[in-house]
Amino acid sequence: MDIHSLSPLPPGNFRILIHKRITHSVLLALTRRLRPLPVSQNGLTKIISQWAEPGSVNPAPPSWLPNFSQDIHPKNIHSHNDYWRRVPLFEALSLGVKGVEADCHLVNGEIYVGHTSQSLRPNRTLKSLYLDPLTSILEAQNAKNGIATGSGIDGVWDVDGSIGIVLMTDLKTEGLATLDAVQAQLEPFREKGWLTHWNGTSIVPGPILHVGTGNTPFEAVLNSTYNNATYRSVFFDAPLDALSTTYNTSNSYYTSISLSHLFGHSKIPRSGLTKSQMITVKGQIEKATELGLVSRYWDIPAWPVSTRMKIWRQLEDLGVGMLNADQIDEAARWNWRWCTVLGISLC
Repeated sequence: MDIHSLSPLPPGNFRILIHKRITHSVLLALTRRLRPLPVSQNGLTKIISQWAEPGSVNPAPPSWLPNFSQDIHPKNIHSHNDYWRRVPLFEALSLGVKGVEADCHLVNGEIYVGHTSQSLRPNRTLKSLYLDPLTSILEAQNAKNGIATGSGIDGVWDVDGSIGIVLMTDLKTEGLATLDAVQAQLEPFREKGWLTHWNGTSIVPGPILHVGTGNTPFEAVLNSTYNNATYRSVFFDAPLDALSTTYNTSNSYYTSISLSHLFGHSKIPRSGLTKSQMITVKGQIEKATELGLVSRYWDIPAWPVSTRMKIWRQLEDLGVGMLNADQIDEAARWNWRWCTVLGISLC
């Protein structure tokens, strides 16, 4: 065929072809911008690759390796229902997530971790999934090597050992007895100075800050076996929709509410929070900040993904204290602020 005999594209069709090619190029560029950076290779990535259910292999895989959290930068993200992850605790730490949550059931003197009583397993306890690994981590992070000269207690983050993490226990069984049992298991942490605590006049920071939620009684946070006016190492998850000066930094840390309970699932549009909803959230966050507390919204709509990420962006823009996330990889690594561009959903 003689190529000179081919008819040129009509001007309209040529413009459409150019427009499609430009759009395709823009979308490819935006997708590359959204793509997460490679995961840092450090002790945590090796631990995750070797992890096994507690008690399933002998000897047990390591809970600490050199260069434990190298190149990981802590982020104000809370790992909701953390025990549901393939590797509880360690996956969150590997992403720089600063808060983890364990649902606690007190059964025959043992504290089991699971969402419901039907999901409990003998080997999945607060000690096996969280306290024992954290003990190994903090002991190794603070081991004397004959070279280091620092006198403080280092936490889990290599980039800044002074930054702690939040361990939130969501009590599912009777509050007084369950809180007492949790605090009894945290006694070694208390003795080693690893728990952030109130000393009667101020907060003394430690590598671990314990928050009680669920059936945790506020009265027991104030005064119980392990807590009083001059020493307190558990802090309340205060109601974000009913804040008052009763809740302050001496007794509370998080202040939380279910976003869907606040507004109703059906009242949150796919485009994200409405202007009036944003005003409500802004007022709650500002009140929490005035009291020195960390605001947190859970039960954020999970679907569509673009809605969830739009709400994450709205909460961040309003200054939320801690971003609650079930999809911690997306929250910590994806550039979700670019998920919707020119009305096009890319996530």
